[in-house]
Amino acid sequence: MGIVKRNSITITILSYLGIVVGYVNKILLFPNFLSEEQVGLANILVSMAVMYAQFSAMGINSTIVKFFPFFRTPDRRHNGFFFWTALGVSLGFVLFTTLFLIFREPVTEYYAQKSPLLSKYYLLLIPLGFTTLFFNFFTAWLQALYKTVVSSFVYEVALRLLVTAEISLYALGAIDFEQFIVGYVLIYFVPTLVLLVYTLWTRRIDLRPVWTGRTRRLLSVAAVYGLWQYLGGTSMYIVPVIDQSMLAGMRGLAQQAVYSTMAYMVAAMLTPYRSMIKVATPVVTNLWKERDMAGMQRIHRDVSLMNLIVGCFFFLAIWINLDNIFSLMPASYSAGRYVFLFLGLGRIFEMYAGLTGVILITSKRYRYDFTFSVLLVGMTVASNAALIPSLGMNGAAIATMSTVIVYNLIRIGFVWKFFRIQPFAATDCWIVLLTGAMVGLSALIPYLGNFILDAAVRTLVISLLFGATVYYTNASPQLNATLDGLLARIGIRLP
Repeated sequence: MGIVKRNSITITILSYLGIVVGYVNKILLFPNFLSEEQVGLANILVSMAVMYAQFSAMGINSTIVKFFPFFRTPDRRHNGFFFWTALGVSLGFVLFTTLFLIFREPVTEYYAQKSPLLSKYYLLLIPLGFTTLFFNFFTAWLQALYKTVVSSFVYEVALRLLVTAEISLYALGAIDFEQFIVGYVLIYFVPTLVLLVYTLWTRRIDLRPVWTGRTRRLLSVAAVYGLWQYLGGTSMYIVPVIDQSMLAGMRGLAQQAVYSTMAYMVAAMLTPYRSMIKVATPVVTNLWKERDMAGMQRIHRDVSLMNLIVGCFFFLAIWINLDNIFSLMPASYSAGRYVFLFLGLGRIFEMYAGLTGVILITSKRYRYDFTFSVLLVGMTVASNAALIPSLGMNGAAIATMSTVIVYNLIRIGFVWKFFRIQPFAATDCWIVLLTGAMVGLSALIPYLGNFILDAAVRTLVISLLFGATVYYTNASPQLNATLDGLLARIGIRLP
């Protein structure tokens, strides 16, 4: 747990620094200087690029993290693993781009009526998908090498500062919207180039191919695993795009803009979870290699409980300040209140599931995840198709919440059945009850007349009550130890 805790804290700090910058972009600048349709376009291009990159990767990024310990060699050539994986994602990009162009006409026709801007800038997905693909590729390699901080910094902080600079240029009239959207895509190449240089600078990889009997055997096993990850793991990247894509096609980019903005706010809650997953994945891989099931249960439980507490806290912090946040945006964005509620509840449960997904896909039973993923995609498409026409963006949010909860319950049950590992404890229920009580208490605090003062007082009161209750009941010893360690560095010791 030591390396997971240490690196995840650093990554979480960077991520929240990035979220502060991101909130300036998404809450202040984008809604106030771009139309809803333009905001929707910028957001959905990034979301679709993630899906583009995942299809192109063909499961190779997951393969890198799982199989690197087996390819690793003292001479750092690692049986040519870097060369073969780089070749694989390159071929995957060419293949998917070919299909992308073949199906260009029916896709653009689907969006032409409700989201004409997306049809107009459809081809920008090719360069954006390319840079996203290779950013993920280099991130996977650095993750396998236990070097996760730089990739978090360039994506979470540096990229968002560049976006701030560009939207500021647009707001000042220095560039028009077409120049803005092209520049917006080009900005995403900066983190990828930084990671390319940093990966080479580590001198931990070798660009030359290696082809031996051992390499051939390892690659054949890794390829099978990668295929199953491609078939199954892709759904985890597709599902967050399905709701936004279907909403844009059925209701237009204006509703998609509000929906995606709320989804970004929810992403703040997921930051600690993603940090821990990023750092814990190679640790779980090694636990499987050592057959340390007791260690697996321990880290699974620790991560789950910490994520539940942190997820509830940040959900609470945002929910009690929604009116203050909406006061900074055009009035139409306040319609996203229940989008945030439903998406937030679904993501809290996803966080509470802990390392269930990581344990499953790094185990020998990883093939079953394909079945679960097909089920997830089917449920997501069906539920969105059923609810969006009548409920619009709220329907999309309900559909996403429902499918996320059901999907995680299925995987939790499977991992328990085969490995007798699960993240839950009955005593965790009081964390949820405490969160509900804090929501009720916040409602009793009258509005203080100024959104800055109101947000400061409301957040301080609720945070102190929630945090003190969790800390002094020792709900999570790991979380307490982490907090004590952080405070000790600045000379503070809690009584």
